[in-house]
Amino acid sequence: MMNDTEAIKSALNGREEGFRAIFANHGDFLFTHALRYLKNRELSEDAVQETFTAAFRSLASFRGDARLRTWLYRILRNNCMRLLSKNPAPRQSLFEPAGEGQTDSIECRLDVAAILDSMPERDRSILLLTYWDELPLKEVAEILEISENNGKIVLFRARKRFADLWQRHGRKEDTTNAM
Repeated sequence: MMNDTEAIKSALNGREEGFRAIFANHGDFLFTHALRYLKNRELSEDAVQETFTAAFRSLASFRGDARLRTWLYRILRNNCMRLLSKNPAPRQSLFEPAGEGQTDSIECRLDVAAILDSMPERDRSILLLTYWDELPLKEVAEILEISENNGKIVLFRARKRFADLWQRHGRKEDTTNAM
């Protein structure tokens, strides 16, 4: 598999394998995030397709100041926000209610998902990128287009909001293992 640098060079030279490599390296990541934003599989597929279309059209303008994944994520986020504004209908949660016999672990994850769904987009994004994707704060800050120091502040406040919502949700245990 090609790394991003090789894939970009190949794609810029018009080679199909370069485009395929970029998609293979980042498609699942982008789809997962689109699904988190849009909570709709078809809209998420559209957002990812539009993201790659826009990225491939402007690939020559990619300067490499940030990682390719960061650049693609920014395009995806803009596409998701545009799709959300066009489709204001209520979105279904990705997480269905737990059925009988489900464990506390699943209930905990459903509670986490419900709380994250209720949080503002910026808070939800910084928590998911930090804890779900385990990205370093520097990269999270680049994705969210904020300084690293501001990222620390936003993350601190988002953690606090999450902890407050966690307790209001009826959970008393520590939130450190919740996500």
